[in-house]
Amino acid sequence: MKFKIKILQQAQKEIANLHTHQQNALKSDFEIIETKGLEFVKRRYLRDGLFEIKTNDIRALFKYQENCIILIGLVYEKNSQKAPEYFIKLALKRLKEV
Repeated sequence: MKFKIKILQQAQKEIANLHTHQQNALKSDFEIIETKGLEFVKRRYLRDGLFEIKTNDIRALFKYQENCIILIGLVYEKNSQKAPEYFIKLALKRLKEV
């Protein structure tokens, strides 16, 4: 299923701080979601309605919104096997405010 991607301002700043090749990989996955569908990228459920898009060593945490919209709340560089609790809580807080 195709979705429109919306990115919170804080997440846009996090994307801007990534290396160019990381930004391009993430942008590529976002384009795939919008043109082909979410099933064509790696993703997984975390908890409390929060999901992650897995792009190489980058993670984009999101939730679903009405009308087939994915709202990106936080982007970070993966450093461990498991999603850090700090990032999960921060993403949930940001996405709750929207």
